[in-house]
Amino acid sequence: MNKAYNILLILALSFSTACGYHLRGSIALPAALKNIYLFGVSSPLNTEMQTMLRASDGKIATSPNEAGIVIKVLKEEIRRRVLSIGQTGKSSEVEINYYLRFQFYDNKENPLLDEQTIELSREYFNDQTAVLAKENEEVLITKEIYRQAARMLMSRAQVAIESQKK
Repeated sequence: MNKAYNILLILALSFSTACGYHLRGSIALPAALKNIYLFGVSSPLNTEMQTMLRASDGKIATSPNEAGIVIKVLKEEIRRRVLSIGQTGKSSEVEINYYLRFQFYDNKENPLLDEQTIELSREYFNDQTAVLAKENEEVLITKEIYRQAARMLMSRAQVAIESQKK
């Protein structure tokens, strides 16, 4: 029984790698994305960008001159909106909206692409009987929004770098 389980596990792993599946985390970065300078970025987004770059052997540059690409945030906003109210008059359903407007530049301040925007939103049920747990859930949802925005920034930065080569 144990031997059959091991064989089944090995087959499942080999099939999943054959179809291109891989764990999320580190990505292969082009040389220009190994050093990124961030201008006007909020602390939570900066933290997520640093984490992502560190996992991929990249780093946040200390000046635009040493960066392969400069990301300039023009507007960043996160809002919480109540969608519905329960019988007690407190929010029972909440939506978190994130808006990011930015532009990519090379290290000589030449724009690589037109202004770009990222808009993300998440809804969750705000159970008033477990207030502390829901506060923690909102923190986790907000962190995931910043993580997704960082991933989207990186993939768009890669497109900007590739379009510069052409």
